[in-house]
Amino acid sequence: MKRIFYIFFILFFLIGTTEEVSAHHQKQVLGAETENQQFSIPPTVEGPGLILPDSPLFFLDRLKQTTRLLLAITPEARAKVRADIAGERLAELRFMLAKNNQKGIQTALDGVSQNLQKAGEDLAAAKLTGRNISDLARVINLSVKEKQGSLDVLESQATGELRIRVKAIQGALMEAKVKIEDSLPEDELENEIRDDLNRLVQRRVREASASAREVEHELEELRKEASESAQKSLKRREEALRKAIEEKNEGLRKAEERLLEAEKKKQEGFLKVQDKVAEQARKAIEEAQKAARGFQQAQQNVSEIRKQSVGENSGSSGSSGSNSGPSENSGSGSSGSGSGSSGSGSSSSGSSGSGSSKD
Repeated sequence: MKRIFYIFFILFFLIGTTEEVSAHHQKQVLGAETENQQFSIPPTVEGPGLILPDSPLFFLDRLKQTTRLLLAITPEARAKVRADIAGERLAELRFMLAKNNQKGIQTALDGVSQNLQKAGEDLAAAKLTGRNISDLARVINLSVKEKQGSLDVLESQATGELRIRVKAIQGALMEAKVKIEDSLPEDELENEIRDDLNRLVQRRVREASASAREVEHELEELRKEASESAQKSLKRREEALRKAIEEKNEGLRKAEERLLEAEKKKQEGFLKVQDKVAEQARKAIEEAQKAARGFQQAQQNVSEIRKQSVGENSGSSGSSGSNSGPSENSGSGSSGSGSGSSGSGSSSSGSSGSGSSKD
């Protein structure tokens, strides 16, 4: 028993050492800037598993999830289990981001996308059986939207390779959401399609604006470098001209003056080109921001129109109900008065009849 314990301890130590060496190698390759970058996502509804992705015992968590799936007999049950696992992975992503563990981040992201994609496939299989799964589809669809929101926050912070990975996961989540939406009622499906299109446009606007800002930042950095280089070049030319003057070499002095003038003109032309490109980048940012504001205003207008149409429909239904009430009462009243007239007519007939008999 002791030998087994010692073997297990040695394996645990070796695995931990391997991860430490890997992290050190990653720091050397990616640099300290990547190491120090901190990203985060909002707190999640679901909690993480007992064993996090950076643990050498994480395979036990995978084994537990596999067992849960084996015990889920129906496609609906499997879809629910997969949605729960995706929630755990998203919660674990928060911890991996806090630790800046790249391998753990990738494991958590893959777990979110893969499980939700398979949940969509399970729902599609359940739909083929003819059973009503709209309630489950509604719950899982809401779960996907929450995860999209969390990844939107991460994508807005991330740069470089992490941002590319998050965008790829976002695409996978969108594919899963489309499959899940197919099991929703018709009216809810229309709303979800409209929301998906709105979200797609908003993402495109944000990406365009972010890209324009990145271009402007890069241009500003290049401008600084070019300005510093130009200053050094001009300084060297001025120094050469000063030496030529001190040596009283007329030919060299004139040559250096021409070179200095040419250098100044070249730098002026280069700065003009940079200014033009920077202005174009600023205009692109303004256009992207203008498009975003216009899109938001259009969304507000559409929402107001929908509210007005719903109010008018409910108002017309109410007025129809109130009109039908009085007309029925008046009809009954007319019938009553008609009966009354008939009654009085009968009385008159009766009176005249009695009069005749007396005669």
